[in-house]
Amino acid sequence: MKRDHRLFGPPSLEAIELFPLAHPWAYAHVQQGKHNTWFPEEVPLGEDVRDWHEKLTEEERHAASLLLGFFNPMESLVTQNLVLAIFPYVRAPEARLYLARQIWEEANHTMAFEYVLKTLPVDREKVFAAHREVPAVRAKEAFQTALTQALLQQHPLDLETRSGQEALLKNLVGYFVVLEGIFFYAGFLLALSWRRRNLLKGLGAIIDWTLKDESLHLSFGLHLITGFLEEYSEVMTPRLAREVRGLILEAVQLERAYNQALLPRPILGLSAETLNAYVEYVADRRLEELGLEAAFGTPNPAKWMATEVDVPEIVNFFEAVNTSYEVGNRRE
Repeated sequence: MKRDHRLFGPPSLEAIELFPLAHPWAYAHVQQGKHNTWFPEEVPLGEDVRDWHEKLTEEERHAASLLLGFFNPMESLVTQNLVLAIFPYVRAPEARLYLARQIWEEANHTMAFEYVLKTLPVDREKVFAAHREVPAVRAKEAFQTALTQALLQQHPLDLETRSGQEALLKNLVGYFVVLEGIFFYAGFLLALSWRRRNLLKGLGAIIDWTLKDESLHLSFGLHLITGFLEEYSEVMTPRLAREVRGLILEAVQLERAYNQALLPRPILGLSAETLNAYVEYVADRRLEELGLEAAFGTPNPAKWMATEVDVPEIVNFFEAVNTSYEVGNRRE
């Protein structure tokens, strides 16, 4: 029987036949993911505890707590969306392998932030309640869960219909591009700013490792969307392109409100305005990676982050097929 080489399709219990590879880029991500394997308890946090008590200001402790209050529930939300909304409709075995790897990594991130919360003297109840009680965090979570609900309401999704195709595409963009490629990146900037001042270096190490994972998730997601648009070439109408662009612009607005709650006053040489400028810069990169026009033209206010971000070159998937992909490439 002829093998089905499609990336996407209805849920299937078909046994995996991995080789020969139909989508070698997906298997390359699996291999790179293995090299990124790490465990939270490898990072000592004793100095972070001392920093918390002796060196951090009240404003810095507030920012660190709210940052953890966002990251902790969002990592589990990504896991749930992968399992419930994305994995069932991905058919290619090498792509399923990477999604399984990503699910493990998201669970590892959840355990990593839990390890930080157990170790640092934070107000745990306040941190865990942030996604319910802080409006700016609650709004970002609502943005994500609406994308999952829109897809689950059609379960099982019929990918032969325009509504099914659009729901899945928006979900892929909303999670891989917005949550992992925009929301998380502003948090990475803040967290790594402490390490640049020799503060919270343990948290910085965990963020650094998480960033490497998330960069690969972003790369995989963009390749996955590339494949989706190749298989469902009629779905990307001008109307849907405007809606996808609108999702990203809405996310920037949500992030502006969150950054104001995160940094009501400047810390570490950063202000909410600096974080917002970085979000606009990153959002422009994501729009361009989706083949859409940049919206802000904001220069990068944190050029030092370029040495921290390990993002492979991404194909402009609305205009070209990537024929020279290599996981180890760095963005120039």
